[in-house]
Amino acid sequence: MGGLVIFGTAAIWLFGREFSDRTATDLLALPTSRTAVVLAKLLLLLGWCGVLTVLLVLLVLVLGAGLGLPGWSAGAALRGAGGVLGAGLLTAGLAVPYGLAASVGRGYLPAVAVLFFTVLTAQVLAAVGHGAWFPWAVPALLAGTAGPAAADTGWAGPLGVGLVALGSAAATAAWWERADHSA
Repeated sequence: MGGLVIFGTAAIWLFGREFSDRTATDLLALPTSRTAVVLAKLLLLLGWCGVLTVLLVLLVLVLGAGLGLPGWSAGAALRGAGGVLGAGLLTAGLAVPYGLAASVGRGYLPAVAVLFFTVLTAQVLAAVGHGAWFPWAVPALLAGTAGPAAADTGWAGPLGVGLVALGSAAATAAWWERADHSA
């Protein structure tokens, strides 16, 4: 859930700052399609999420080796790194709706409210055993944070994450293309 807050904050900043700084109209006046602007922002978000995830993996591996934790092996380190990278990729996809919320809300605050709501809902649903059906809980469950018994989300969990990511990206592009940006 911490990764979702960090990645969500990055998405909110990437999309919300144009409205808070009142530079959205300047950006939209460029001879570039609005869909290209959204795609560039989403690719930048994916890049930042990837960089942050890789830095986290490196930090944890160095700390784990330095502390001499029991059970440390190259195989365990690779399995752990793979799990974190997979959860990071899923979490990056789930940050896309916050860009949509920041765009529609024309700033940071509405998107922060959506972020808090989804994190809280994911925590509650995961705690009561229904997290596999709520996409924002799936990365944490697959990473094993709720224990090995909750880690099996089946095919529906990752599929839901993918649908949320792709649907939100398409909705964000459609909003940027069709919304009245004169205000």
